[in-house]
Amino acid sequence: MRGNKVRIGVTLLLLLALITISGAALAQGDDTVFEAVVDVDSAHVRVLPSPDAERVSSLFENQILEVVGRNLDGLWFEVRRPGRLTNLGWVFHEVLDWDFHPEDLPLTDLATGLVGPVPLGADPGFALYMLSGATLRSGPLLDAARVGSVPRAVTVPVLERNQDGTWLRVNYLGYVGWIVAFTGRDLPEEKLLDIPIAANLPPMETFEVEIIPPELQLAQLERMRTYTRTWHALAANLETFWTLVARGEVMPCNPPPEVTEYQYAASDVRELPEIARYAPQANDGVMYLNASLDTLRICGVLSTSDIQGARADAINARLLFEATLERLDNLEELIIHQ
Repeated sequence: MRGNKVRIGVTLLLLLALITISGAALAQGDDTVFEAVVDVDSAHVRVLPSPDAERVSSLFENQILEVVGRNLDGLWFEVRRPGRLTNLGWVFHEVLDWDFHPEDLPLTDLATGLVGPVPLGADPGFALYMLSGATLRSGPLLDAARVGSVPRAVTVPVLERNQDGTWLRVNYLGYVGWIVAFTGRDLPEEKLLDIPIAANLPPMETFEVEIIPPELQLAQLERMRTYTRTWHALAANLETFWTLVARGEVMPCNPPPEVTEYQYAASDVRELPEIARYAPQANDGVMYLNASLDTLRICGVLSTSDIQGARADAINARLLFEATLERLDNLEELIIHQ
């Protein structure tokens, strides 16, 4: 009988532990499930978010995973198998396919990859996904000293903001500084306003502003949107094309002409100043698109590395065009409701 009592007691303790875990999850109100699918033949899960870390498991194409966290720069995802309570380990983002925003994931590793002198003590709760590279400055001013740079496509923890949220103070791998907010994906207004304002800020710069009729702004916006949509569709088609080639299919070779960059003048920027910020991103997409087209123009037998490089160029182009279209959509909402 004593043995039965022990077993019953252990079972009750396990049940209480599970109830406690479930209750904690409900108390946090965090019921969002982020899913990803393995997009390569096979990949490794590692114990830490580093290519040098110990391998703990293998993954295979089309395997579904739950993503529970990100590392310091958002390039590694912490994952677990669906329905499990224990995490499996870390996977590099490029071997997965997902449709969520990495900045919405919690920061679950604060140490691996740290190279700067200022470690994070905890997840600040705010993050920014970089749509383009940015200069890291000592203060929220364009003439503030340069202290480093932040590359495109990483996710950086956000510590504070300036008075109107146009500058964000971030920690990139241990280097702390200010970046211009528009270099990252637009934050929802309510989330932006929740970021604490930094202390001892310099007075904000003031500028004379010319008011442009919304009709002119929207016309400029639509012109850029039409351009971007056209090449986004081509980039998506090229991505599919190179995926089929990588699988061994023989495809027709009918390359279109070289894609030209988005053309705009000072008068266009006067009517829609955001063009000067969005066009470089779109033109980066054009650069990748033309690189993918250059490989297509070989029209012959290609090496595996050439095919993979052309597919990667098409993916990069598609992502940049998608980011530009998203920014244009957000800008249109602001213009319409201003």
